[in-house]
Amino acid sequence: MLLEYGVKNFFCFYEGVNVSFKLPANCPDNISMGNDISNILCLKGKNGSGKTNLLKGLSFLGEFCTNSFSYKPDEKIILENFYNNNEDTEFYIEFRVDNITYIYELTLNKEHVVKETLFRKERRKSKIIERDGDRFSLLTSEFSQLKNIKLRKNASFISIANQYDFDELEALTIVYMFFNSIISNVIHIGLSEWSPSIDVVSEMYFHDPDMLEFAKNIIIACDTGISNIEILKKKDSNDEERFIPVFTHTVKGINKKILFQTESSGTKSLFIQLAKYKCILDIGGILCLDEFDINLHPHILPVLLSLFLDKKTNTNQSQIIFTTHNSEIIDFLGRYRTYIVEKTENESFAYRLDEISGDILRNDRPILPIYNSGKIGGVPKL
Repeated sequence: MLLEYGVKNFFCFYEGVNVSFKLPANCPDNISMGNDISNILCLKGKNGSGKTNLLKGLSFLGEFCTNSFSYKPDEKIILENFYNNNEDTEFYIEFRVDNITYIYELTLNKEHVVKETLFRKERRKSKIIERDGDRFSLLTSEFSQLKNIKLRKNASFISIANQYDFDELEALTIVYMFFNSIISNVIHIGLSEWSPSIDVVSEMYFHDPDMLEFAKNIIIACDTGISNIEILKKKDSNDEERFIPVFTHTVKGINKKILFQTESSGTKSLFIQLAKYKCILDIGGILCLDEFDINLHPHILPVLLSLFLDKKTNTNQSQIIFTTHNSEIIDFLGRYRTYIVEKTENESFAYRLDEISGDILRNDRPILPIYNSGKIGGVPKL
């Protein structure tokens, strides 16, 4: 599970900013459900405050730690710091796998990795791997095989090591798999609404009937007028296989079948996004979604979030972090699962609602009226 992560000198965040899923001891039982880590976090804020950039930090870590080996040796790292200054960018992430906590720190710039450090915490926190530039400055005996790999200036040692067939690096494989379990609709330039493509999603549904049934049941329950969804496999003019989703609407007792292109924007969004939800729920990963409610009615949002709150649907402790401009969701989530992202003089910062001092926010009082009044930030001053 993801415990927390942070960035420094990354896009509009110059000073360090931290996002934590950790719940305090005084968190109400109806929120914590006996857990010390939340399965849900929401980022709220006005347009241009930096919400998407905060998600980009998590998305970047997932991509860099798993896929940077595929970069060309002299390729620059796709990275943006605070208004193109000359300082390095820093990342921090803490996560837990099988009751063992790992902490990963990364310092880099567009040209090269400056430093990477991996800690492991069981009884106490111990540094197990450290990289300085193009060499390992520390390898515990458990990871001595890593001295045989050639580091590349634009790639993480986690991504590089995954290319080798080492016998005794199970712990590093666990770390790689954690980063590989981050699924996001955010890329370097921002929201990628229709990623993956309808063709890719349709093929996934075709080969995974459970995934299709999962998506179909939710789409039908959301009162879209659809009574069935099926995926047809056909060959195009180039004799290549195509997977075509067909949606059935029952009209006056007669079944009418229409194609994806004719469906509403909300149905299209659900059809594509629900494949990500099912993948995350199956693997126990982290779903990172910008504008997760795009084209969706506000009443549908709690249905989607409840997938992560219900132990029957979330058996693997999957998590979701998302942005939304829907404000009603604040009272559904409460102050322990809601972050406000703000910006002053074009520099962003963030805070969780339970960090606000005083009694302006209480567990027995709605948050939405206070939020709308602008007293706790996150709304534009018009």
